[in-house]
Amino acid sequence: MQNLILLLLALNAFYLVWSLIFSDKYVAPPRTMEGVPPLVLLPPDKITNRDLKNRCYTLGPFNTKKTAELVSSEINNSGLLSNIRAQQTMITLNFPVYLQAFPTRKEAESAIKKLVENEVKDYNIIESGPYKNAISLGSFDDLDKARRHAEYIRYMGFDAKYTEQRKPKEVYWIDYGELGSNGAPVTQWVNEIDPKASVQRIVSRCEF
Repeated sequence: MQNLILLLLALNAFYLVWSLIFSDKYVAPPRTMEGVPPLVLLPPDKITNRDLKNRCYTLGPFNTKKTAELVSSEINNSGLLSNIRAQQTMITLNFPVYLQAFPTRKEAESAIKKLVENEVKDYNIIESGPYKNAISLGSFDDLDKARRHAEYIRYMGFDAKYTEQRKPKEVYWIDYGELGSNGAPVTQWVNEIDPKASVQRIVSRCEF
């Protein structure tokens, strides 16, 4: 029995070799499967940013277009794609503290007399317009300072208020993509170009 098994194995091996070498009916297995596109390797000079990019960001806002252009140029010089876009926004100028308009100027002057007695030095009666006879008590660049000053005026018995003065401004954002695991040192570039710039980097949808 053992000899029979060895003979069968030898015959199978012989048939396989004969089929591969001599048989004209041998068909090589297909290189691709039906419905599955073949894998094509791109030459290095044909690989684009879209092929390699796996992270996209938005950097900003920049107060001046010049700063945005310089940072964008650094990104482009590193081999990445970037795009600058402008956006209209509102920025805060300051936080004024005030007393609402009094019925008469005499009442406004009486209020100022009491304010002076409590060592309030920054005051001004508005002479005309819709806020005539209102009293300006100064403007602050910090909301907490404006709030504390209003509370101090209220302690004297006046209904002090504070508000926010804003104006429209055009700011600039940079959209860019990073390639693979190579992160661009954008924060360093921003600090070198404009140390006073205060920007943030936000993960965004890849658009290019």
